[in-house]
Amino acid sequence: MVAEAVKRRREKDERARQELLERVKEALAALSRRVPFSRTYIFGSLARPGSFVEGVSDVDVAFEGLAEEDFFSALAFLSSRLGVDVDAVRLEDLAGSYLAATVKKEGILWTREG
Repeated sequence: MVAEAVKRRREKDERARQELLERVKEALAALSRRVPFSRTYIFGSLARPGSFVEGVSDVDVAFEGLAEEDFFSALAFLSSRLGVDVDAVRLEDLAGSYLAATVKKEGILWTREG
């Protein structure tokens, strides 16, 4: 009985992850029409099946080519559009770091071209 409840919860979390992932991609498309950037990586629990917990997990994005002066407006736009906490970084600020390499390796790449 407990195992079945855990399984149902994991399935619900995975559906929520997939739905939020699609919403993030749509929000990035809308953002790209307002603010220029070259690409974005979606990383963290949203990029890893089985890691996302609905109502607990946030959205992690890493931008390439986003101007420093556009960073906070981009973050505010995504947070407002998605209605969840968004953590964002500029990969240029992390150049050569372990985090930048991990984001590029494990993250889901988003570009305007799809």
